[in-house]
Amino acid sequence: MTPEAMEALLRERGCSMTAPRRAILRFLAGNGSHPTAAEVFEAVTHDDPQISRATVYNTLALLTEIGALRVVRAEHEARFDPNVDHHHHALCPQCGRMEDVSAEAVEVRVGGQVDPLARVQIERVCAECAE
Repeated sequence: MTPEAMEALLRERGCSMTAPRRAILRFLAGNGSHPTAAEVFEAVTHDDPQISRATVYNTLALLTEIGALRVVRAEHEARFDPNVDHHHHALCPQCGRMEDVSAEAVEVRVGGQVDPLARVQIERVCAECAE
């Protein structure tokens, strides 16, 4: 989801667009690394040390609540995905890298029926670790 789309969702909810929120939206937009809240905080405070941890965590919670972000659980931590389209994830057990896997690439059957809404997390060694 683009920063503009996320901003539009926030404005629809009556939320003001502050500089810290814009920094968070810019960092998340198109970010395929599935960052943790701590990683988002570290990234945005690198450019603006005045941004508080509470602002980052509250903004992530708000973006998740309004559907602009999806929370993905991996190895006892929450990671944030700005790609809210239906897809799956592959998690590398060696380095922890998480990658998107298209929904078309994985067919999930439940009770013999294809479940088009199912989401799965696949554990596989990523290309870098396989080298």
